[in-house]
Amino acid sequence: MEYAMDRRCSQTSKKTISSLFVALSLMALPVTAEPTKPLETHHALMGQILSANQQPPLTGFALHVIVDDGHAFSTAKQSKENAPQVINPNSLFRIASVTKTFTAATVLRLHEEGKLNLDTTLDKLISDDFFTLLESDGYALDKMTLKQVLSHTAGLYDHAQSEQYLAGIMANPQQDISMREQIKRCVEWGDPVSKPGERFSYSDTGYVLLGHIIERVTDLPLPEAVRQYLSFDKNHIENVIWEQGDTVAVDESRRVHQYLHGTDTFNWSPTVDLYGGGGLVASPIGMAKFYHALFSGKVFKHPETLELMLSDKGLPADSPYRLGIFAKEYNGTLVYQHGGFWGTLVMYEPTSQVVVAGAVTQQKDYGQLEKVMSDYLILQTK
Repeated sequence: MEYAMDRRCSQTSKKTISSLFVALSLMALPVTAEPTKPLETHHALMGQILSANQQPPLTGFALHVIVDDGHAFSTAKQSKENAPQVINPNSLFRIASVTKTFTAATVLRLHEEGKLNLDTTLDKLISDDFFTLLESDGYALDKMTLKQVLSHTAGLYDHAQSEQYLAGIMANPQQDISMREQIKRCVEWGDPVSKPGERFSYSDTGYVLLGHIIERVTDLPLPEAVRQYLSFDKNHIENVIWEQGDTVAVDESRRVHQYLHGTDTFNWSPTVDLYGGGGLVASPIGMAKFYHALFSGKVFKHPETLELMLSDKGLPADSPYRLGIFAKEYNGTLVYQHGGFWGTLVMYEPTSQVVVAGAVTQQKDYGQLEKVMSDYLILQTK
């Protein structure tokens, strides 16, 4: 499920990323015996920013920061709504659309392995059933490429942004929704939003299709394929778990109660957002470790693959999205990031090579979380 605030903010991003920034983002993080600044200094800076951003105050949150090569610190605030549950950076949150970076990276790993080509069209990649559904709604599947789906430029309607979808979930939050039902709702509730490649239009439906394609190409369940191709074990990516179908079970005692408009969503069915556009439960530490591994060259076999992931080449003008990740500027500071519907966010700033991951207990606090994290990263470049 797309995080709407991230989408709206992304509309203001400009296609002004310099080759210097891209080059910096592809450099391996430096290996240092000690951080360039004492961790106490980093921690104090975050404390100052949190104190300065208390209007409105964050209800409850957890943050994890990785600086230099693996040196890290965390901070958190307890929420009275979550008491007596303790909120900390190892707590597990449904991360929703942050999952998309994991899904896209898996597709790019399969591209590296020669199992997928980003120029291949959807008619050659999806099942006959899904082909028939989408073709009936006028989609030109023989013109829609895998790269366009990754970059949200294929022209797919977003079933998760329809009024009917959230209303149906609110009315029956424990209903199970299959992958096919999500594709069917895309067809029934909307129409193609543009010609393939014409413009950016965020679509969870597209990432559900990517999850489907990963399973077809690897002959593995999506959770297993992502774990294997992104080398979770080798890269020590812990506390990042698919809520259903994973080989690792979610410790429900550590999963945080996340609130939407004052409603506790803890017992909502995970299938509302499960199949590649969302589906992961993770800690802020786990999210940060994945982005650290991704940008330090530990996920892909070749540095050119990360360059491809971050490139705007061939994308529509002013598109804020690359392949599974947003490229945004905050007061001239470039940040690669992804947010999630429930109030999760992970950011990487290429000049300082700092990673920040965070989560809030109240979805309404997402904007404040984004401001705290971006303010911190802006100061890293000063």
